[in-house]
Amino acid sequence: MSSQATSRYATINGLRLHYVEWGDAQATPMVCLHGLRAYGHWFDELAAVVSDRYRVLALDQRGRGETDWAADGDYTREAYVSDVEAFVETLQLDRFILIGHSMGGLNAIHYAARHPERVLALGILDIGPEIDPAGMQRIRAELGETPAGFDSWQAAKAFLKIRHPKASEENRQTRLTWMLKEDADGRIAWRIDQAIFDPNLKPDDPQQTWDLLSQIRCPTLILRGGESDVLSVDTCQKMLTRIPDGRWVDIPGAGHMVLEDNPEACNAALLDLFNR
Repeated sequence: MSSQATSRYATINGLRLHYVEWGDAQATPMVCLHGLRAYGHWFDELAAVVSDRYRVLALDQRGRGETDWAADGDYTREAYVSDVEAFVETLQLDRFILIGHSMGGLNAIHYAARHPERVLALGILDIGPEIDPAGMQRIRAELGETPAGFDSWQAAKAFLKIRHPKASEENRQTRLTWMLKEDADGRIAWRIDQAIFDPNLKPDDPQQTWDLLSQIRCPTLILRGGESDVLSVDTCQKMLTRIPDGRWVDIPGAGHMVLEDNPEACNAALLDLFNR
């Protein structure tokens, strides 16, 4: 999948930002925003089924993949959304589809609410204004338990297999490539800024995001992992009362990592959104 992708770079808010591009440069753009501990190639499987008709642009958001770490340690929502705004302007994107998972989904909500005239359709993958306490507890525990590095690629692979049990072997290999690298001492180190592994992670003020949902003006799809511990059924139902043109689909057999847990069902639901 990734062999069909092209790596590109842009200077955004003083950072060298890496992004992955698939498809015809003249096609309708689709901007994809990954989650807290991911990278642009997380959308490989989606790009494989849509790049024949869309120009897919998946960012390594600040502090991850091949994008620079924030020298000032700024990993706030405002910083992420500002990066997206600058990216859109730099690439001179007029109107485009916007997809975001988890942290990237919140970034997408904020962008779509601020710039409703730009977003043709919005996909929100397993995130909402309120995070289920069980999911937040799990995420904080995982951040606290993440080692600073590994002695070998085999050890790193074993760690990722535990963290992502439903992911395909190809998906986990992509994670190894884009989440980790060999340092000068021969150890396997994270490409992710250690500041992002803060176990004291604090969620956004829910009310701010609730208020933003009513400002979205495009067809919107909420994709919830049927086994998610992050996005509850109650939150999905409440989100639909706020989003003017919203739908919600549960993806069977998927947890929070909805796109890697069941890519076929996830991709089918997104294609249905795009074809509306």
